Amino acid sequence: MFRENKSHQQPELFNSFNDLHPKIKSILEKSWAPIYYEHVFCKIDESKFAEIYCPDNGRPNFPVHILLSLEFIKHMWQT
Repeated sequence: MFRENKSHQQPELFNSFNDLHPKIKSILEKSWAPIYYEHVFCKIDESKFAEIYCPDNGRPNFPVHILLSLEFIKHMWQT
């Protein structure tokens, strides 16, 4: 069963990022992660993968953009 996931677009109420030390926060904000999130993660169209899931049987899918992002990162760091 395919269900599109938009939960990453709404900020969490209890987010551990808000509790980090300001120095660590600035290091994270200057890393590649926010750029990757904005330019790759948010641009993945999950609906293109709906046809590989059964429409009326089974549990909902794991978010496709997370699975694809893990593959992209894996290939980015392979030597």
